Amino acid sequence: MKVEYRSCPLFQEHIALGAVLKGHPASREVVQKRMKTFSEKRWESQPASPSAGCIFKNPGTIPAGKLIDELGLKGTRVGDAVVSQEHGNFIINGGRATAKDVLELIEIIRQRARAERGIELQTEVEIIGEA
Repeated sequence: MKVEYRSCPLFQEHIALGAVLKGHPASREVVQKRMKTFSEKRWESQPASPSAGCIFKNPGTIPAGKLIDELGLKGTRVGDAVVSQEHGNFIINGGRATAKDVLELIEIIRQRARAERGIELQTEVEIIGEA
């Protein structure tokens, strides 16, 4: 099965009905310590506000969040959709954001990346339907 960066083309037209996951046994204490470490790392670098997670795939030359930060877009708002101050690759819901707000903000970010850096950002989230 062909797998790409955060993508599996097969799943664009198919669904998985099962999977086999392989792991390594560890004590409860070891697992809890690892989970705590991952959780702390996440909350140090990602917003706690409601969001859809990372919006853009990393374009290869620079992480998307760093690019968005360098473009000065943190805090940019359309309606109640806001580019997170904690991490530029997150669009958070300031309270009453609509899908239209989020999609417009995504387009603003894409246009700036294209115009100022010549970078074509691709969404990591899958956009289905219309706003």
